[in-house]
This record gives sequence, C-alpha cells and structure tokens, in this order.
Amino acid sequence: MAEAKLSVTIARPLENVFAVLTDPETTPKWSVPAVEERWITPGPPTIGSRRLAVTQFMGRRSENIAEMTAYEPNRMWEMKSVSGPPFIVRATFARVEGGTQVDWTWTFHLQGPMRPFGPIVARLFGRLFPKDLVRLKR
Repeated sequence: MAEAKLSVTIARPLENVFAVLTDPETTPKWSVPAVEERWITPGPPTIGSRRLAVTQFMGRRSENIAEMTAYEPNRMWEMKSVSGPPFIVRATFARVEGGTQVDWTWTFHLQGPMRPFGPIVARLFGRLFPKDLVRLKR
C-alpha cells in the first residue's frame, strides 16, 4: 500500500467546488491524463454509483471503473476502483477563508510483481497531481 496526500484551496463556494468534483465529465478540463470520464450508473452520484475513466499516462492508455463507497454532499466522497489499477481516493471539503479547501488522499494497492512499485507510483502521483490542481483552481 502506498499513499499520496494533497490539498488545494479554491476561491469558490464549497457547493460549486463539490459540484465540479462530483461531475466526472469536467475532469478532462483540468486533469491532463484524463481523456474521458463519465458516470455509468444513472441518476445523481451516491453510494454505489460507478464511473468510467479513460486516461493516458506516459504513453499508455488505460481504463478503470470506480465505485462510490462513501458520499456526504458538500462534505466528502470516496471511490474505490473495481477494475483497472487498484486504488481508493477520498476527497474532503471544508469552507475556509477565501473559498474551499479540498483534501485528497490517494491510496494505491499494487499487488504481485507490481507491489514494490507502489511507493514510486505514489511519489510520481504526488508530483504530477498538483499541476492538475493548479488547472482546477483556474
């Protein structure tokens, strides 16, 4: 298991930030590796909702499906991969002076021969994802 934690403060109301970060179709607008993301279950996001992500990273295209495992509107959400690379991502939201703070925790559960690469993946992710967060703030 390897973990990456990141935080960002966005100069927007909490409800707006939460809405953007629970609409996967907006992800390609701010995340470079995201080619396409969308909900594959009908209705608004809730526990059990699933989303499909197509990403391009280091010349490799991959897909994963993640399921919402926790969801509290305007407070937090958590998703766990059910296909593709094994991960859990949690985002928590808080009102702060000047906007909204989002705290992210990405946990990678690489297994078998990939297990030793977990810390490397977490460090690389921890270096690249902040650039996406700069775009998200805009």
